[in-house]
Amino acid sequence: MNKVIFTGLAMAFLAACSPSIQNTTAMTTNARQAGIVEVTTFQLRAGVDTKDFEAAARAMQKGFLALQTGFLKRTLTVSQDGTWTDIVYWEDQESAEKAMQMAEQSELVMPFMEKIDFNSVKMNLTTPILSAE
Repeated sequence: MNKVIFTGLAMAFLAACSPSIQNTTAMTTNARQAGIVEVTTFQLRAGVDTKDFEAAARAMQKGFLALQTGFLKRTLTVSQDGTWTDIVYWEDQESAEKAMQMAEQSELVMPFMEKIDFNSVKMNLTTPILSAE
């Protein structure tokens, strides 16, 4: 009798776990991979408040960047010397380039761009080789 109860519980447990395992596998195999990583370093213009810049960066990401085809994720950092690094992950180079062209004409991007010292900008499109995700 105990063997029958144990077997029944084990079967119920496995049945309950199977969809989760299948979903995890599907999520792993369907995860969008970055084909291009845009790495841009820059300084802010003299007199720009960092809190204002951070607010503009969040608004630009939410209202423009996150809506672009091929956008995966973004990390914005600042070092102690005031150098900002904006890292944007894209599915492919075509998506990155198209978003850059659209950004030039977007009113949602302007408050962000106006705060950057363009003489300090260094941008690279790089190909990811190793990712720890």
